[in-house]
Amino acid sequence: MDQPQNSAQSAPRDGRSFTALETDEEIRRALLPEMMENLPESAVEPPSVAEPGQPDGRPVSPYRPTARPPVPILTVFDDGRSDGEAIRIRQPRFIIGRTEGDLRFPLDGRMSSKHVEITLQAVGGLHRWVVTDLQSTHGTFVRVSRSALADRAEFLVGNGRYRFEAARAERDATIDHVPGGGSSGRTRGLDDEAAAFRPAALSELIGSDIGNRVLLVKDEYWIGTSQSCQVCRPDDPFCEARHARLHRGPRGQWSVEHDRTRNGLWVKIAQIAAESMVYFQAGEQRFKLKVG
Repeated sequence: MDQPQNSAQSAPRDGRSFTALETDEEIRRALLPEMMENLPESAVEPPSVAEPGQPDGRPVSPYRPTARPPVPILTVFDDGRSDGEAIRIRQPRFIIGRTEGDLRFPLDGRMSSKHVEITLQAVGGLHRWVVTDLQSTHGTFVRVSRSALADRAEFLVGNGRYRFEAARAERDATIDHVPGGGSSGRTRGLDDEAAAFRPAALSELIGSDIGNRVLLVKDEYWIGTSQSCQVCRPDDPFCEARHARLHRGPRGQWSVEHDRTRNGLWVKIAQIAAESMVYFQAGEQRFKLKVG
């Protein structure tokens, strides 16, 4: 799929594919009740203090290095929490895996031995930190607010994993009867006639098997626990009543989106640049990488 962009934006009007990462503020609002619950009673907001400035009123910025790249902070979320261990990455390559790498999760059976790496790259004289999946078995996913769906794109909703299949013409089908004066004993391929059409579809992936499969013949579908959803997950404790919306644009492009659900929407990626902040999942472990 196209490489996701790193800030929320509206869908392009020309129908091109797009992905909008969910912003830190959107995620904070979605998790606000949980964050307030975890806040200690003694915590109070400190009073605001006016920043010192120049005589002409210009503010003075806190010191930060200008010659070396920024040091990103990787947060390893504790299970079921919105906070966790913070790790400062000071080396140009940092690997996360089950049995190999700089950070290991030996008990996570869905994490590959070397699953994902965070690397420093120089592009046009500028530095950027990049998250790359190392061809893992179960993939690496990033939290987004919305994303266009290319053929065979995968995403997570609640405890479910789905694969989108784009509509296509079935060129390998055949026509047994040829109307008109053609040779009666000849079977013609659909290259000679209008190709059969297969609509887009959404399949649930359960391990190496395929579960429910829905043909997308309407313009809108919802995934959620509500019985009104066409893709229903009634027993999923991590899924909301109307969790994610699938819809087809005016030019036939399908996309998926959600609106600040607690557990979010996660799209499989091969690589993404973390210009400011990105939430990602490897195996069953979730992370946040913040740069700057």
